[in-house]
Formats: sequence, structure tokens, C-alpha cells
Amino acid sequence: MIYIFHGDNHQDSRQATNQLIDSFKESNTLRLDYKKTDLETVNNFLQGTTLLSSQKTLLLDNFFSVTKAKDKLVQLIKQDTPTTNIIIWQNKKLTTAQLKTFPQAKTQFFDLPNYLWGCINAVKPKNLRVFLPLYQKVITQNLYDLFLYLLKNNLRKQISTYSSFPRPRLIKTYLQLIDLDYKNKSGQLTTPKEIVLERVLTQLLLA
Repeated sequence: MIYIFHGDNHQDSRQATNQLIDSFKESNTLRLDYKKTDLETVNNFLQGTTLLSSQKTLLLDNFFSVTKAKDKLVQLIKQDTPTTNIIIWQNKKLTTAQLKTFPQAKTQFFDLPNYLWGCINAVKPKNLRVFLPLYQKVITQNLYDLFLYLLKNNLRKQISTYSSFPRPRLIKTYLQLIDLDYKNKSGQLTTPKEIVLERVLTQLLLA
């Protein structure tokens, strides 16, 4: 069976993918990202035999980003047997044409809530009044990690292109976000991460 998980909501799609993988915990599992997904590796796994389990699970991260021999890989995957589980995880929304590649697949789409994008877009000069209520909703819905990930990407793009913020202030904020993420993951924060992030962004929006 082929399963496809796609969409911008990586947190929920990863969780759903991992839950499915856990349900196949007795199977022989191989995980490949798109950079390591090649015809020989996939074929050897699908056609090879194993003494540990009669069932196989092949997880392909960002399969639709593969550039080499994709058509042959598609045909190989379509030849799966009842004892093979093919799981495809894609970090963005797939097009209708892409989904038609595997028309019999069980597909789940994970979109981001509108208020999350609204919160990202509210990070503008002198826009604190609009930003704070949206930020509180993001935090209430436990989307801190996803928000921080999207925010860092957004600020990084602004640094290299155009931004309504002064570039020195933007760079300073971006470095503060990196430092916050590091201290949070290394257990060095003495203040809740949500409060620290709010303080950093308040300084940016008021500047």
C-alpha cells in the first residue's frame, strides 16, 4: 500500500507519518531522503529478502523532489507487493498532477491554519497591536516551534532581499532567534521560551 503525507504543516504531518510507521514496527524499514533515493537502493530493498520480517516499509522523504530517474522509480514503487508499505512524506502541498502519480495511494494533506500565516505577516514595523493577539493564539495552540521555524525563514529571506525593517535591526533579531532556539534546546533558558520570543519580537516591532 502507498501512503502520502503532504502539506506545509510539518509538525502534524510528521506526527501522523511516525504514527503510521509505529504501526508497522514489526516490519523491515528503510528510510531515504530525496538526495539518497536512487533506483538501485530502492530496487535492492524492495526485491531483496530478509530473515527478520516478511513485511517491508519504505519511507521516502520528499520523494517528489527527486530529480534522477524519477519515472523509473515511480514504476518500481507501483510494483509493490501486499507485504510492502510505501510511505511518502513531502514538505509542501503536492499538485493535483503529482498526486495522480499514485492514484491508488491513501493521501493526507496537512495545511497551516490561517492565523499562523497571519501572525507571520503581522511582523511589521509599528504593528505590535495586531501581532500580539495572533501570537497569543499561536502559543495557545502549541505552535511555538512551527512559528519560530517559519519566522526564521521569513526574516532570513528579508535579510537577503527587501524588508521594511532596518537591515541592522533585522540581522540582530535573526541572530537573537538563533540564540533563543539554541538555548531552548540546550536547556539554558531560565524564562519560558514563549515569553522570550515575545520580548524579542516586541523590540523589533517597536523599533
